[in-house]
Amino acid sequence: MKDIINYSCLDSPFGPVFIAKNIRGVCFVNLSKISEARFQSLLRKRFRKDAIRDDKKLKNAIRELSSYFNGHRVNFKSILDLSIGTGFQRKVWEKVSEIPYGELKSYKWIADEIGNPNGVRAVGNAVGKNPVPPIIPCHRVIRSDGKLGGFSSGIALKKWLLRLEK
Repeated sequence: MKDIINYSCLDSPFGPVFIAKNIRGVCFVNLSKISEARFQSLLRKRFRKDAIRDDKKLKNAIRELSSYFNGHRVNFKSILDLSIGTGFQRKVWEKVSEIPYGELKSYKWIADEIGNPNGVRAVGNAVGKNPVPPIIPCHRVIRSDGKLGGFSSGIALKKWLLRLEK
């Protein structure tokens, strides 16, 4: 059986959200406003596999994300495949996934928690490469001075997600 990437799209309050999974689990969520063709291209480039739309294979993940985007607290249960990340990135993503709904933590806190107190910049880079926002809630990570820092899908969307959780 050929390993493929299945994907789907859901309408969110801020526009289309594309989500993809392989045989191991959800591997990519795109919150940025792009076309379906552009998303397919991103998947081929990132995973080097064929991308086929299959809404049925992603119905549970779509249901979870839709519920979240509509303001409901969700404990995501979708199985994830984070194998695209390095060991360090996966360690950071695991720690970020522990940040409770509605709470904020700093890049420095994450660096300290994973035993790399001088790795704040590396933590920031790993957070920025999170392949499955908001399932791994990288929008809950801010700078130590209280400023928002970056967000791969733009600061406006980070603010929107944080307001959603308040």
